[in-house]
Formats: sequence, C-alpha cells, structure tokens
Amino acid sequence: MLPYSHISSLYVSPTGSASASGTSPIPTADGQGPLASVTDALTRIAELRRIGIRQPISVRLEAGTYELSSPIVIGEGVSSVTVEPQDGEVILSGGRRITGWQADTYGGVPCLSAEVPAEMRFTDFYVNGKRAKMTRYPAEGLLYPEDVENHGRQLADGSHWFIAAEGDIRDFRNFEDCIISFNHYWIDEHSPIASYDSLTRKVTLAYRSRFSIAGGKESHSGLAYYIENVAEMFAHPGEWYHDRGAGRVYYIPEDGVTAENIEAYAPVTDCLFVIEGENSRVSDIRLRNLTLAYTRGDYASRGATSADGDSEPCASDAQSLCNAPGVIQFRRAENCSVEGCTLTCIGHHGILLGEGTEDIRIADTAVTHGGMGGIRMCGTPCGGDPGDECHHNTVTRCRFLGLGERYSAACGVLIMHAHHCEVSHCEIGDLFYTGVSVGWVWGYAPSAAHHNRVLCNHIHDLGKGILSDMGGVYLLGNQPGTVVAGNLIHDVKSAHYGGWALYTDEGSTGITLENNICYNVSQNCYHQHYGSMNTVRNNIFAHAGTEAMRISVAEPHLSIIFENNIVVSDGKPLYAIRARHIAEGTAASHRNHYCCAGGKHIAGFDAELTLAEAQARGFDTDCEVIGDPFADAANNDFRLIREVEGFAPISLPRTGPYSDKE
Repeated sequence: MLPYSHISSLYVSPTGSASASGTSPIPTADGQGPLASVTDALTRIAELRRIGIRQPISVRLEAGTYELSSPIVIGEGVSSVTVEPQDGEVILSGGRRITGWQADTYGGVPCLSAEVPAEMRFTDFYVNGKRAKMTRYPAEGLLYPEDVENHGRQLADGSHWFIAAEGDIRDFRNFEDCIISFNHYWIDEHSPIASYDSLTRKVTLAYRSRFSIAGGKESHSGLAYYIENVAEMFAHPGEWYHDRGAGRVYYIPEDGVTAENIEAYAPVTDCLFVIEGENSRVSDIRLRNLTLAYTRGDYASRGATSADGDSEPCASDAQSLCNAPGVIQFRRAENCSVEGCTLTCIGHHGILLGEGTEDIRIADTAVTHGGMGGIRMCGTPCGGDPGDECHHNTVTRCRFLGLGERYSAACGVLIMHAHHCEVSHCEIGDLFYTGVSVGWVWGYAPSAAHHNRVLCNHIHDLGKGILSDMGGVYLLGNQPGTVVAGNLIHDVKSAHYGGWALYTDEGSTGITLENNICYNVSQNCYHQHYGSMNTVRNNIFAHAGTEAMRISVAEPHLSIIFENNIVVSDGKPLYAIRARHIAEGTAASHRNHYCCAGGKHIAGFDAELTLAEAQARGFDTDCEVIGDPFADAANNDFRLIREVEGFAPISLPRTGPYSDKE
C-alpha cells in the first residue's frame, strides 16, 4: 500500500480484485492493481477517513459494464469523493444481461428466447437501449366494468374489486402474473390481480385503487382498464413475456434485432446509489460522466387506510409518484453533485433529493427511457426538523425526455417540500403529465415550498391525451418568492380537462410568472384554480384550445394581476372569469395587448362580455386590441417584428440546455 500522501485516486476495473491496493490502474506483481468494485474503493476511503486522511480522492473506473445486485452506499464516513470513468464509457447496471438467445416460437408466434435463472422474477425488460413492451389485453382500446365495489364519488372512495362485463376477460392461464392498469383523474393505477372468479366475473385487486373508480364510461373518474403481461397476447414486434414455469424469456424482435446482436437486460435492483448520512451529513460527493441503467420499476404505494385502521398498499400515489424512490438517492447530504451522467432504461425516478439535502447540483445530465420521472425533491413539511429541510438545490442544463414509460403520472421535475431550489435551462418533454411541479400544500396553510425558481426551460409535448389536470409548470400552495420566467412551453394535451401551460392550483400565493411563451395547449395557456396575489406579466399566450386565461374560483381578495401580456386568441374568448368577480376586484388586468379575431372577450360562468363591456365594468380599461406583431404566429414564430408599447421582447437564446462554450 502506498503512503497516504500518494493517494489521490483509487482505480476500479471489471477484472479487478477486492484484495488489490487500488492505487494503480494496471495490475502489478506487488498487488498494486485495480479493485473490483466501487464499494471496495469506498471501503478503503472510509478506512483513510477514520484515521484522519482528508484529501479529495477520485474513484476511477475502467471502461466497461459493472453489474450491481444492490445499491452502492456512501455514508457519512466517506466524504470528498468523485466517482468517474478513467477512460471510455462506464455503465453501472442494475440488471443481468440475458444471453444464449435462439430462434423459437411461443404460442405459435415466431420469436427469440433465452433461459432465465429460476430465482429471477421481473416486470421490466430492456432490449437494445430501450424498454421492451409488455403484452396488453385488449391489444387496442379499453375495457369497462359492469360494477365496482365502492359507488362513492368522493376522491378517496377507492375499490378493492370490480365486476368485469360479460365476455371481457378470458380464462388466462397466468392470472397471478397479470397486471390491471387504468388511467383516471391525474394518476395512473396498476395492480396485480389477487383473484378472478370466472362465475361471478369478480376481479379482486392486490392493491386497492387510490381514487374512486365509479362514474361510468364517459367520466374522468370511471374505470377504463386494460390488462398487462398476458401470455395469450404475445403477438407484436417489441413485446416480451417471461414464462416463469418454462424458465425462459421470449421476445418478438423488432426490425434488425437478431439472436446475434440482441442486448437484453432483466433488472434485479431498483436503486444504484444511496448517498445518505445518519448522525451527520455526507458531503462533497460527485458522480461524473457515468451511465446508470437497467433498474426495476416495481412499485406499490402505501398510505390508504383499511377498515381496520392499518395502512394498505395502493395502486397509485395520490399525485406525481410522490412517494416513489430514485435510482440515485440523496438524504442528509450537502455540497454534492451529479454531472454529465446519463440515466436510461430505469424503473423509478432518476434522482431523489430527500430530507436534509442542501446545495446539491444536478448538471448536464440526461434521464431518458424512465419508468417514472426525472428528479424528485422533498424535505420535511413546514414546521418539521430544520435539519431535514430540502433547500438550495440546483438542476441545470439537463434533459428529461421519454419518461413515464411505465407510470404515466410522473413529472419531469417534482419539487415538493423544498425551498430556494432552481430548475433552469433544461429540456423537459415527451411525458404524459406535468413538466415541472412545485409545491405540496393544498390551500393557504404555511408551506415549506417557497423562493423556488423555474427559469429558461424548454417544456413540450406533455400529456398526450392520457391524464387530466396538468401543466407545463404546475404550482401549488403558499410560496412567496417563487418565480417562473423565460420558459418556452408548448403542446400540452389532456385526456378530459386541464391541458394547461402555466397552472397555479389551490392556494397558490405570491408567485411571479413572467416572460414565458406558451402555445398549443388543449385548454388554457394560463389557469388559476384559486390563489392570492399572483402576478402574470409580459408573457405571450397563443393558440389555446379554449380561453387563453382562466380563473376557476375567485375569492374575496386580490387573486391575480394580469399585466402587459400579449395574447393571440384565434377567435376564442380571452378570459374565463365570473363577471361578478370582475366587479369585486378579485382579478386585475392592466396594459395587455390582444390579437383577436373578434367575438367575446370574457366567456363562461355567469356572463359573456365583449371587451367594451368588460372595460365598462372596470376590467381591462387600459388594454388594447392590436394587429399581429409577430414574425409568423400561425407557425409559432413569436419574434416581434415591431414594437408593442410597454412589452419587453422575450429572447430565448438559452431556453433549454446549452454548453458552457455557448
């Protein structure tokens, strides 16, 4: 072993040895070669820290794939460590590569197959860098029940069972492996089948539905389901099926995939790094330029209360996979970072910043092909232990694309009980729910979410008609000092309602939303459920599916100020707001500029008003209708070609990720 004064790096190789010194990347006769794992290196570093050796140390990994069966744990005895490649690509895999593929048939369908160890059971499968598809019944469309256990229409009136309509469910041979899946409200729910009675057609769920499934076929609450992992439905390219009885996995190859070039992984762990202090915080841990892949996505929510008062598993969290873990997890950690990493083919959220995280920086990192969301931040709620707060964390120049592949309710970035955090210069898109969600207190109670910033992000292609009640940026609760500015948000499509670009939900207070460009949404560019003293200024809103701006519930206080915005209405009303609330002064509007093709200015609720009628009631008195000032608004080019009085041009050269060279 070299003197500690010579150690600034420890080396790891897939062909290394746990008994080596780790002080050389090349094996030598005197045992100075690389270690076999990151955990081996961390053990050596912990030993150095215990005797007072404090210099920063890099754990350098030789190129290759490192298969993990459990997370790499970095505790408070380890600090000032960088984990990074020595050269080439380093993949930390939470799965086992499945080899020995051969031509085969399954259920009469030509396919490839390979042997799987008998102890392996998995519900995620990855082939050639992407998630393979589970079988689905029916192959297209949805099924609707004849009856459900709980006819209550309150949100939390969940059910344990339903009665299938006659002829809908066949006598599948593998009911114990099938999964019931359904989308409603703003969540998707998934449960194994506990039992099926073919005489009564009663389907019992292993996990109670989180929300009511009553309401019928056309309701956003009603049960509209399909069944996944059905052996008899194995039929389409890209699908896989694990027949545990046969001990084999079957895969129908997509174009170009052969037994010789298939690279398939079955996951064995859901987490790859746990960076967590206990009595004190872990500090100065950096993960750099690593690829993390092939993790499990199995997840059962908890928190519903059963009849006997115990907590029971649910088929979904109440919103946004709000309790789910991450592939990288930080708790009670400070001054750490994830830089230049790629997380792909993963089952849960990419990164969790949990209780007691401070000054964590996530930069130049991509999360793609994810089962859930990109990043979840959550500390203690307001009034909790100050040491468990989540604050002053930064996410910048990252890409969160192609997420929610298994759980649709995932957000690109979810900030719950956290303050002074920033999400900036990121690209967030190709999701089925909200891009960035900030806040976790419904109503006006004190909140731990405040002074957060969502700046200069490109947020696009959300919803896709799968769920309801979502926003490009979603805000909730009393959070003074929070700013949403300089974002480009477009193409948000909901299933039933609530495809919004900017969305201040229940109790949103003290928020500034400015200099954003929002267009092509299925409902409103801006929607406020209810809130207090929010300011919406110097934005461009265009091509809304309904009214450009909406206030659903106005209260007897100043709710919102619209100021100096440019709105392109496409002939639709500009506002949905109650006329009596205009008279009461709960909403104010000043110096806005409207590009509209005539018609009603304010619509819905209790009145329909033209601009002149609204102005006569004291609303929009200094606003104006203007000609089109944009380069090509019809094709979403919102560069100003002439000055609009009082409006500050919005320049978005660095919206989304950019390099330091830029």
